Amino acid sequence: MRIEPLAFESLGVRSQATLVETKDVRILIDPAVSLAPMRFRLPPHQKEVDKLTELAKKITDVSRDVDLIIITHYHYDHHDPGWIIPKEIYSKKRVIIKDPKNNINPSQSRVRAPRFLNSISGLPSSIEIADGNLFTVGDTKILFSHAVPHGADERLGYVVQVAINDGDQTIMITSDIEGAPREAHIKFTREVKPNIIVIDGPLSYLLGYALKEEDLEKSLKNMEEIIKNGTETMIVDHHVLRDKNYHNVLSNLYDIARTLNAKVETAAEYLGLEVNALESKRVELFREENKPARIPKDLARLLKAGEQ
Repeated sequence: MRIEPLAFESLGVRSQATLVETKDVRILIDPAVSLAPMRFRLPPHQKEVDKLTELAKKITDVSRDVDLIIITHYHYDHHDPGWIIPKEIYSKKRVIIKDPKNNINPSQSRVRAPRFLNSISGLPSSIEIADGNLFTVGDTKILFSHAVPHGADERLGYVVQVAINDGDQTIMITSDIEGAPREAHIKFTREVKPNIIVIDGPLSYLLGYALKEEDLEKSLKNMEEIIKNGTETMIVDHHVLRDKNYHNVLSNLYDIARTLNAKVETAAEYLGLEVNALESKRVELFREENKPARIPKDLARLLKAGEQ
């Protein structure tokens, strides 16, 4: 089984787009890219826009040869109604989605999920509900958690986690659980016992605003438990990589992993690349080149929708 992170914060954009390939099936998870509309009181830099264009093309190219596409929830860095990533990627694909009607917050149930489903209507070969269900393709089992909160509370809605097992090993994608601050987040991990896990990490860059100190501590404790329970590789990327001091936030986790001969790394490092977390360096980018980015019309639409 092979996993390829396609677009993540350590690669320069907001995303968790991931390809998982087994001998039976090629699976594309959350094919979308986005940027922070404002960060440090600054709009996106041109380097961020260029990187988004590059990685959107990569996702689109990869999508041509996949069999199945998974959408874990309806935030615009995890799904796209055809603004940046062409909706045609869903043509003749089997699509498994987070339940658009149950365990979902109002903005996703009333606007985002219906908009997405309307945009891809008639394209997929099938659309199935993920929540709590098991799908089998040959010897590959694709198991979804029941809906769990997007973080410490339900304010941002719910997501589904996914575990893919090919008979030899298990890869798990947590989606947006903000580092697992709740028992509901860690429960699925204990059940599936992943060899490799992709986890978003805590919202440490919003500590004191959208993240409480106690929830940060719970997240880190639960992430440490995952490593102690036998996970060999933990790819920590997405929310925590928006914090330029992410390495300090995760310092104890790195120490524990070293003692257990496990790996904790970003998506970029997993791919053998240098971390290129552009959002966290936006101030420095504007110091180097202080001019507004050219924001394409479709990207402007996505960024505006993300604020609603």
